[in-house]
Amino acid sequence: ITSAHPRTCIQVIVQIESEDGAIVAVMKNALCLALMDAGIPMRSMFAGVSCVQQENGELLWDPTADEEEESTAKYTFVYENSKNNAIYVHCTGESTIEQYMLALQKSRQVAMEVFGFYRESFEKLLRKDVKFQVLLPPIIKGEIIDEPE
Repeated sequence: ITSAHPRTCIQVIVQIESEDGAIVAVMKNALCLALMDAGIPMRSMFAGVSCVQQENGELLWDPTADEEEESTAKYTFVYENSKNNAIYVHCTGESTIEQYMLALQKSRQVAMEVFGFYRESFEKLLRKDVKFQVLLPPIIKGEIIDEPE
């Protein structure tokens, strides 16, 4: 990628207008979708997943801000889709190794659902683009039209 685009810097600014929890995962997912929509070449897609550990030890996915405040631990994982490896992990609070490993394992499954959402979203977008192109007159499609005699 860098050899195809030498001395290129892509700067993305994420502006948060409102927030109700899981903000890091939300920003990572928005970033990936924006790069995909812009056609920026990437080695793989990535998906952010956030969860909290409640006082009873249960994991709660995509928590609200209030649920984050009441939790004993917060986890944010980012996975890449080609090998489904974690490429970013952020944990705060108190948890055991077993609880962390459970969150890590289950977050992989949740990340696969996020990748499915990406796929569905872009399939819908592409279908809309194809319908739009079919409705355009031939001159706009780029075809050459002979002038009437």
